[in-house]
Amino acid sequence: MNYFTHSWGIKQNPQLAHWLGGRIHLFKSPRKQFPADAVLLGWGNKPNTQISQTLANQQKLPYWALEDGFIAYAGHPTFDQQRLSLVRDEIGIYYDSRHASGLDYWLTNLDAWFDADLAQRIERLRQQLVKLEISKYNQTRACFPSWLQQLVSEHIPLTLVVDQTFGDCSIEGAQADANDFQRMLSWAVKQAEGEQGVVILKVHPDVVLGDKKGYFDLSALPACVKVLQDDVSPAALIRCCARIATVSSQLGFEALWQAKPVHCFGIPFYAQRGVTHDHARAEVKRDSVSVVQLMAAALIKYVDYWHPERQQVCDAEDVLDWLQAQLQSRTPFVEQLDVVGVSIWKRSFIPEFVGASAAHLGFIGQSKATNTELHWGMKTQADKPVWRMEDGFIRSAGLGADLRRPSSLVLDDEGIYYNGLAPSRLETLLNTLQLNDYERLRAEQLRSELIRLNVTKYNVETADSTQLNALKQQAGSRQIVLVTGQFQDDLSIAFGTRDIKTNMALIEAARQCFADAFIIYKEHPDVYSGVRPGKLDEQQVRSVADAYVTQLPLPQLFEITDRLCTMCSLSGFEALLRGIAVSTFGLPFYAGWGLTDDRYSFERRKKTLDITELLYGTLVLYPRYVNWYKRTITTPETVIEQICHQRHNAGPLRSSWIHRQVRKLSYLSQALFHSRS
Repeated sequence: MNYFTHSWGIKQNPQLAHWLGGRIHLFKSPRKQFPADAVLLGWGNKPNTQISQTLANQQKLPYWALEDGFIAYAGHPTFDQQRLSLVRDEIGIYYDSRHASGLDYWLTNLDAWFDADLAQRIERLRQQLVKLEISKYNQTRACFPSWLQQLVSEHIPLTLVVDQTFGDCSIEGAQADANDFQRMLSWAVKQAEGEQGVVILKVHPDVVLGDKKGYFDLSALPACVKVLQDDVSPAALIRCCARIATVSSQLGFEALWQAKPVHCFGIPFYAQRGVTHDHARAEVKRDSVSVVQLMAAALIKYVDYWHPERQQVCDAEDVLDWLQAQLQSRTPFVEQLDVVGVSIWKRSFIPEFVGASAAHLGFIGQSKATNTELHWGMKTQADKPVWRMEDGFIRSAGLGADLRRPSSLVLDDEGIYYNGLAPSRLETLLNTLQLNDYERLRAEQLRSELIRLNVTKYNVETADSTQLNALKQQAGSRQIVLVTGQFQDDLSIAFGTRDIKTNMALIEAARQCFADAFIIYKEHPDVYSGVRPGKLDEQQVRSVADAYVTQLPLPQLFEITDRLCTMCSLSGFEALLRGIAVSTFGLPFYAGWGLTDDRYSFERRKKTLDITELLYGTLVLYPRYVNWYKRTITTPETVIEQICHQRHNAGPLRSSWIHRQVRKLSYLSQALFHSRS
């Protein structure tokens, strides 16, 4: 298809051409003749669209109005050029109430597409949009100023009045002008005076940046009006207010997500449909709809979403999950973060994981008295609070000890997950976790994919059905208990155990607890591959256990396992995901939540969790994931997909010294090239 536009901005944007699936041609002449298959494009109702619209009408060609969607950017478009959603309207444009639009079409024909399943989907989306505080732009937001915090803490009734940028097309499209902003403010002041409240006048972010001006004279306002120029979270601000007043801002739509009363002094796309209080001077004929129906039309049917990593159209949920990963990577945040005492190898991949958490990132050899420091696990100790980092739970297709670059790491400003002797950010997350319907469904789908694809932490071993069948036959009718070994010099043993600290002691404890069981001991892959020392003598193991296995993969062993015994291995968590009973003989992060049979008690763990909650906290909220093809923060779903593609190319479990060094140099060169770019 041939696309033509009079807008240089549309022409030079490569994302739009990719999105539309065709070349975009720029034309200048107002008498241009177009081929029969031409489609003319313009951006919304900007003045430079008039020539395109006129020529399309004259030559009986389609005209499409393009516009950002309602969840548009991970940041602000001034600094972020990666658009996440696009409106492509072949009838009009949603913010022009004087003419029909594609959004009106969907809302007029609800019977043809809206059903109970979609209503449930929208309710889940609504819950997550509100919880994540998603808006059209999603840049890092400022904290509430102290005066606003005080008003909120004193429960003063707040009326939010939303200013907009002067001359915005949506204001004319809402059949409003500057007088309506003054009407709106007068109404809000009257409301505040009647209830001894305060009017919060929210200045537009573009006005704060100095790019544009608004509609109010901020030097001459009534006493009950407080001006908010800080770029705070719109969702957090809406949550604190009793009502919202707007002419045509999208904040009115977002306030409906929170079931707040919305007063409209123009006719935005969500007004005069039975869900707002309407004060506009004009009226349009619109059918009444519910907020759920309005959201379904605006967020699902009317908008296309674009996955920034896959560079293809996707679902709203894909963008929402990707956005969540970006937002989570910004917390905690400091101005200067010094990474202490890590190898050059680790320096090659750490910046991608922690870059969003620091304005400036440095690498130093030893601790200093200033700045926030990031240490690798518990390898180093400090006499002050530090952040700690460690491999995540879905790490790579290959061993970390074999210099396979991680796709997930955890960053913890309270401790580290494997230190069961002290609190950690994961423990805090799980103690306070409250899942909504959206998060619960996502966790359940993630769990299903992990099981279906047999994804674990390292994803290295080769399946052997012959050996598995032999073990099952040997066990007969006896309960099969799997005992998983760990690298005994690992810091998780030092900080995640009490009296049982060796693999042999674990095997003996398992036999004591399950005297009649068929016990299989599974050696840790780092150990039997030779990457790390500590392999147990097979004869010694068989003096207590019934079988000793090495390369048989855990997911395959899980198929015949009735119970797993471990000190603090991640295998216990992976077994829980598959519905296998787990007995812990140490202090792992997944114990003490009511899901495991534990040798020790966990006083700090106050909550009983189900497996869905444990999975969501552990795999979605706690780690960070990096897509190494794009070198950007990503989601666990994307990493699982990539690991499955990489797994068959991972090579031998233990590669040669030369191969490891070549791989290290490759990663270092990639990091160096990327930093220069």
